[in-house]
Amino acid sequence: MSAAGDMPVTAAPDVDVVVIGGGVAGLVVAHGVARAGGRVVLLESGDEVGGLLRRGELAGRAFDLGAESFATRTTGVADLIADAALDLEIVAPEPGGAHLAAQTPDGIVRAPLPRRTVLGIPADPQAEDVVRILGSAAAARAAAERDLPAWDAGGTDPEPSLADLVTARCGPELTRRLVDPLCRSVYSLPAASARLSRLHPTMWREVQRTGSLLTAADTVAAATQTGSAVAGIAGGMWRLPAALRAAAEAHGARVHTGAAVHGIRTDGDGDATVVWSGGELRARHVVVSTGSRAAVTLLGGETAPPSAPVRVIAALVRSAALDAHPVGTGVIVAPDVPSAAKALTHVSAKWAWARGDSGHLVRLSARDAAAPGLDTPAQLAAEIALLTGVPLTAADVVATAAAVWDDAVAVAPAAPDRLAALAARGIHVAGAAVAGTGLASVVPHARALAATLTSSLTPTIGARP
Repeated sequence: MSAAGDMPVTAAPDVDVVVIGGGVAGLVVAHGVARAGGRVVLLESGDEVGGLLRRGELAGRAFDLGAESFATRTTGVADLIADAALDLEIVAPEPGGAHLAAQTPDGIVRAPLPRRTVLGIPADPQAEDVVRILGSAAAARAAAERDLPAWDAGGTDPEPSLADLVTARCGPELTRRLVDPLCRSVYSLPAASARLSRLHPTMWREVQRTGSLLTAADTVAAATQTGSAVAGIAGGMWRLPAALRAAAEAHGARVHTGAAVHGIRTDGDGDATVVWSGGELRARHVVVSTGSRAAVTLLGGETAPPSAPVRVIAALVRSAALDAHPVGTGVIVAPDVPSAAKALTHVSAKWAWARGDSGHLVRLSARDAAAPGLDTPAQLAAEIALLTGVPLTAADVVATAAAVWDDAVAVAPAAPDRLAALAARGIHVAGAAVAGTGLASVVPHARALAATLTSSLTPTIGARP
């Protein structure tokens, strides 16, 4: 792909909007503009739309090989489904909750994750379920955060990493035992590379308002009922992009898969030409909703920092011992545990729709996507046994499937002033790289962008027969 550049263009636009990238953000924009009457073409380089939401199948059972839930800190996903009249049912996970596996001198301990925490930051560090993981001394150190002078967000520029912020305020053990494992598991980022403002904007605003991590966690946790911090879609999250594509096409959007985009050219009037494997398309607006590294290439910015690929391995396991859901809905794995996985999700325990007579659906997220250790039924059986405490053999692993994402970790593709300059030329960016991590942030941002584009196109749309 070549970078966006300038050239004289005189032909009339072929369409109103070209969307590059068929993840949820791109589909939301395409649907919103098409429903308003705009002419939209969406170009997706892969074989199917969905981005990080991907369908897998084991023994005839469909499930999520990509993201399998979304945060409910905003109503963005629910509002989208209702407004677009998508035939999807939002469901809550089963109430068992997940566990944390940590290494101790006595072996691996598996303990339920504390209930009232936000990104591992507890509302009450001395609650029994927190002390069980941190120990009494580290819990007391964390609790002392309330006695510290209020933290001034304006006094630190740039924003510190989540690891630095939590360690400075609450001590290193909270970072090591709870915050960092959760970051690595949920966001595929170490806490040292994460920013609270991007992972949880609501929590960040509360920290800025109160000056205390614990007070902010208490406020955010109080507003979220236990077990309702995330939700899913009956049948799998992969059904959301499939339904969005159908809805967008029903409104006239054209969706092309296997469509490689090579570059973007703009003229002085704001129209742009997208060069792709099917030719060229001129549009009033172009929306880049790819992964971060692809976006940097298309936008002609600096080279995106390298990010480790994300690998998910799913297994169908037959074991009566798993019927008891020994680690609830799954396991977050602390870095000191000698495992090739950073997390395990017991899908059949977490989602009622995922249960079946053929066995238990289990997903593992690799700690290192390129490293061996999760490749054969014997290795998978050993890892699942290590993390759940349930003895397994290779014969218990009935079927497996895997997926790898090379551009899954969101990195901002350009500075705000650069994004504003691009928007003035008719080039816009959507997705986690600019909206923040997760569908709770991505969907509202994409809907707002679709509304902005629709507003600018209203005279053109209204003038058509």
